[in-house]
Amino acid sequence: MSARKASSKSPTSSFWPLWGWPIALGVLSAFGLLSALVGDGLWDWASWLALGLPVAVCGWFGLHRER
Repeated sequence: MSARKASSKSPTSSFWPLWGWPIALGVLSAFGLLSALVGDGLWDWASWLALGLPVAVCGWFGLHRER
């Protein structure tokens, strides 16, 4: 049996489960940086939230990783 037939998943079917959350956190970070540059008031709060959430997620998974 060839290696290609042994794998039941195609390479594209594993893309989103692997890269979905990192891409979402990257888009959220980009939105946070842009909203910090755009304006004041509500934009400041949006940028704080958008930039703080990826940091909080990384901190959460960094502290709760399996040993």
